Order: sequence, then C-alpha cells, then structure tokens
Amino acid sequence: MSQSAISVFIYGIYLAFIGLMLLFVPNVLLNLFDIESTSEVWIRFEGVLLLSTAVYYFIGAKYELIVILKTIAFIRFTVIVFFTAFVLLELVPPRIIIISVIDFLGGAWTYLMLKKEGHFARNKK
Repeated sequence: MSQSAISVFIYGIYLAFIGLMLLFVPNVLLNLFDIESTSEVWIRFEGVLLLSTAVYYFIGAKYELIVILKTIAFIRFTVIVFFTAFVLLELVPPRIIIISVIDFLGGAWTYLMLKKEGHFARNKK
C-alpha cells in the first residue's frame, strides 16, 4: 500500500472510531467538545454516516483509487473552513476547531504523499 493510501486508510480508522462513538456513546464525544448532550436519534444517524464514509476510505486505500485519494485530500481541507464558520456564527463552541485541524493535517499528509508519489505531475507534451 502506498503512503498516500496508508494515510487515507488511517483516516478511515479515525472516522470509523468517531462513527462508532456517535452511534453507541454520542454524549461522551459531544461533551469532549462542549456540545450539549442529546438523546435525539440524529446524532446516531451521523455515526452511521461516518461509518459508511469510512468504508469508502478503506476501499479507496485498499485499491489505490487515486481519484478517490485526491478527492479525500481536498475535501478534508474544506472542513476547517466550515467548522470555523460554525464557530464564528456561534453555532458550536470553539473547541470543535480541534477536529477540523485534524482533518486539515490529515488532508495535507495525503496530498503531500500523493505529490511525492507523482500523482500531481503535469503531462509533458
């Protein structure tokens, strides 16, 4: 498995872990980020969605699907923009930025590995 695929696979594990937490013990995670506890089912739906997304990450990594790896890297760069906007709009506590920094750094890791592996080389004609 290439370094870029490994970075996506590891991130898939992270997503699966967070998804399982949201599915089975959501308030533990919510409380870590100063988000109000809830007994509503929506948070468990989010856990299922993260678990489902993790499967795509695992498949993309296992089969070295470069277009998927590139897409994942760039999507992870956008999380910090959205989470910062949520904080600025006072929809969530500032501590949530920690998650977006993890996403950003992970996206950078994947991007740098893809670049090192030559997946962003320009066609020379």
